[in-house]
Amino acid sequence: MTHQNPLIQTLQELETEALDAIRAVPDGDALEVLRVSYLGRKEGRISGILRGLGALAADERPPVGAEANRVKESLREALEAREAEMSTSGEDTGAPAEDLTLPARHRWSGGIHPVNQVIDEIWTIFQSMGFVRARGPEADTEWYNFLALNTPLDHPAADEQDTLYLKDSVLLRSHTSPVQVRTMEKHEPPIRILAPGMVYRRDSYDATHTPAFAQIEGLVVDEGISFVDFKATLAEFARRFWGPGTKVRFRPSFFPFTEPSAEVDVKRMITMKDGTRVESDWIEIMGAGMVDPNVLENVGYDAERYTGFAFGMGPARIALLKYGVPDLRMFFQNDVRFLSQFTSQFPSQFTERSAT
Repeated sequence: MTHQNPLIQTLQELETEALDAIRAVPDGDALEVLRVSYLGRKEGRISGILRGLGALAADERPPVGAEANRVKESLREALEAREAEMSTSGEDTGAPAEDLTLPARHRWSGGIHPVNQVIDEIWTIFQSMGFVRARGPEADTEWYNFLALNTPLDHPAADEQDTLYLKDSVLLRSHTSPVQVRTMEKHEPPIRILAPGMVYRRDSYDATHTPAFAQIEGLVVDEGISFVDFKATLAEFARRFWGPGTKVRFRPSFFPFTEPSAEVDVKRMITMKDGTRVESDWIEIMGAGMVDPNVLENVGYDAERYTGFAFGMGPARIALLKYGVPDLRMFFQNDVRFLSQFTSQFPSQFTERSAT
């Protein structure tokens, strides 16, 4: 009759004891105590038994090691089964209870950037007035960016302090007006275009300036276009964008490619925190004017026959006014907490500039 190793007998007795304790465990905390007590690497009782392997003969160690592994696996299965049983029956497993009062987690979804929202809104208004969209290259030549627009190269705007030159006479366009020139070169009047796009200047990066920003240019050329058409079109746009109570004024100004030129200001109605409606101060929203005859002649148009008007605005600055945002840089810092306020899922806190 083969004599059984006493360590194997001890392991079997320990298994019987542990299985009885697991079946009787009342809660998850006590179950975890049992797990550590029997299976813990340092203080576990099975590990304590295995420390006696060193005193055995070499041929006695493998059977004891195999039995220890069997008992470990048996206890692991019993622990997992008891944990699942308590979870199914609703017994306390020691895990934190689910807080049903927590707000639901919303799936993050993309949204249109607030500056692009303003561009789309401006485009929708001018599209309804018969404008079509036009595009042009962001890297252009001095001819399209300056000379064709009646701006000599010794003009301060053409200086390298303001313009980003790439190579020779190629530069990053400093406005979207080159699109007007390219459109007139390819098409005969009537022309009615809106040209949104990125432009680049050597501006500082601060609350009201960025070296790269969006701009929207508009151009109308046809026979008989007058200053009355110019004022009526832009006043109609301002009232549709800012609201029917918006007041519009045109201040004399100067641009090389328009004559006469004007700055367009608006005075709009804003909502205060208490719900009252008050009138804002005058705010500049764009520069504009009648197309200079020299520009028309540079593209081959008969300046005696055709006239037109042009305008340009910065949608990012308009977005500042529309949403009451204090710093232009907030639009470009990619802070999801800020940008998500302008999506349809999260209503904006900046729908109007509000008084404190």
